Amino acid sequence: MKTFLLAFLLLLSLSAISQPAIYQVFDVDSAAEPRGGIVFLNTFTQANLRKPIPAEAAGIGGLVILGGIVETDGRVSEVSVIRGLRPDCDREAMRVFSLFNAWKPAKKDGKIVRQRVNIPVTFKPNTPFTYANGVRIEYFSGDSKPVTGDSSQANYKRLSPVDTMGLPTGDVVIYEKKGNRWKEYFRLPFVTKKQMNTELSNRPLQSIGTQNYKQEWEGTMFVLDDARKLIRSATYKDGQRTGTQLSYHPNGSVAEKKDDLDEQSAMMTWYMNGQVKQIKTTGKGVAFAQTPERITAFWDSTGRLQVSDGNGLATYQMSVQSKSDTTRQTLFVEQGNYEKGFKQGVWAGRYADGSYVYEEQYDKGICQTGKAYKNGGDTIRYTTVEQQAEFSGGLPGLGQFLSTNLRYPSSAQKANAQGRVFVSFTVCTDGTLCDYDVLKSIHPDLDQEALRVVKRMSGRWKPGVQRGEKVRVKYNLPINFTLN
Repeated sequence: MKTFLLAFLLLLSLSAISQPAIYQVFDVDSAAEPRGGIVFLNTFTQANLRKPIPAEAAGIGGLVILGGIVETDGRVSEVSVIRGLRPDCDREAMRVFSLFNAWKPAKKDGKIVRQRVNIPVTFKPNTPFTYANGVRIEYFSGDSKPVTGDSSQANYKRLSPVDTMGLPTGDVVIYEKKGNRWKEYFRLPFVTKKQMNTELSNRPLQSIGTQNYKQEWEGTMFVLDDARKLIRSATYKDGQRTGTQLSYHPNGSVAEKKDDLDEQSAMMTWYMNGQVKQIKTTGKGVAFAQTPERITAFWDSTGRLQVSDGNGLATYQMSVQSKSDTTRQTLFVEQGNYEKGFKQGVWAGRYADGSYVYEEQYDKGICQTGKAYKNGGDTIRYTTVEQQAEFSGGLPGLGQFLSTNLRYPSSAQKANAQGRVFVSFTVCTDGTLCDYDVLKSIHPDLDQEALRVVKRMSGRWKPGVQRGEKVRVKYNLPINFTLN
């Protein structure tokens, strides 16, 4: 027994000795730092940080100081709280910090080593509000300004059911004060509906949020997968998308942050490990179709800056479906130059399995000519990289077709049912339609009428085209039913 105990203690000792040393910042020759610098770590942190609703209700602001170890491969491990703010904020700070694994590790005597780091995470203060029994309660004056003091001076109050991380759970109800009593003024119904999935996983998605009387999104709309993981979020006002939109990686970190400005949208994207990927701007509305996207900066997955101030040679890589075997994934690599933010000169793309190759010539971001080879077949030549599927005659022709063929069911009229039915379908390569689905229902008879009319459009569409080749395109069409 004594021999066994000594052997066990010796094994523990050897295990401890074999663990690489952990250094402090003052012990190393070059300290561990976020790739791109502390500014990009702070940007990542603020994009991902979601203040818990109880802390937001209290208007909490302050610092959480976290500690961790930057490993030799750039990951962070053993994240802990050195100085906390409150438990829910501490947990959120740790979650976000643990997602950032894009560190340039420390060096000592010319070797990469492990190093302890301390990082502050800032929670910005906000106007407090009441949060009770899962409901956010806010008060407003007659001119819609928030009332944070004596609620008896308010003219309106808004009740928004949300969970502790801000996801909506019920109707938003606005009350108006009548004398000494509150009377319901109007409400925004809570809606859950199916969402088209463009992700590789093909997992079923759903959108949740509140809608106005036109049955358009109002406030923040969230897209979740079947495991309730957050996929996207966007803010709407009067049915129009506004403010900041976010999309997420499978690990919960932000993949893209898009801020809508007056005439354009500013976008920032990240790799799954938190490494910044790209900063760019795109047009909005009509400008989107007329103006190519403009790249400010681009980093590869190792943190190497390839495009700076809009100039440089960029190499993009991503996993795609093989053109020769749709059951397999292959690596897609695209490379070309940017000048003053726009694609310029020759850009070439290739699937690693050889199933697809293309080459394009650009001038100030606009494709001039292109040629593609699929599975080693004939050369396809084109001038437009992508062309959306459209109804023959364009939007005017589509509007004319709907006004001519749409009928308002008498049963729906008697039920005073009106609004928008959203129908999704696929435009096939020959212009026919298939895969019909009602994404947003109003009334059973209105849904059926919308489906009937959409099916009558089969064969009247121009198919979508990508690099000179006709492709299937998923389409989402709103059909209005309005009573006079």
